[in-house]
Amino acid sequence: MPLMRTAALLSVALCAFSLAGCGQQKQTGPDVSASETAPVVAPPMPAVTAVPGDAHPMAGFDTLDRDHDGRISSAEHAQAAQALFEMIDMEHDGNLSMDELKAAAPALADIDGLTPDKLMAIADADHDGKLTLAEWMAFANARFGLLDRNDDGFIDRAEWDAPHPPIPPVGK
Repeated sequence: MPLMRTAALLSVALCAFSLAGCGQQKQTGPDVSASETAPVVAPPMPAVTAVPGDAHPMAGFDTLDRDHDGRISSAEHAQAAQALFEMIDMEHDGNLSMDELKAAAPALADIDGLTPDKLMAIADADHDGKLTLAEWMAFANARFGLLDRNDDGFIDRAEWDAPHPPIPPVGK
């Protein structure tokens, strides 16, 4: 009998001891209490102006020729054009403003010496002072068509190295 009494007392003591810790707050995650310092925030993605000239997607023949077959397909050119649009669109609103184009002037200069003003005059089909992705891609497709002199759907090294004709305003 004393053994049963000892076992019962131990059981009650163990339960009491276990329940004693239940009243305290559980530590389940990071400390969320207010602090004196601001939280660490990751820096924003670099604007296109922070990207070295040879690092943007339309920097040159070798960059555009993604599959390294010695020619640039219309798909490779279009993918690079869209990627550059997204890099320039710092406001992520689907439009390129003149301020965004000016910030990207070094990258634009790699594309046949374009300036922001010249690009806007060529590509802004509705003359609203901004370029939509559709206007940008129409410009990129027109440029591809001018460079693909033999109309085979590819720009080879000889076509790329030949003097590039000026790009007429889109839609004209």
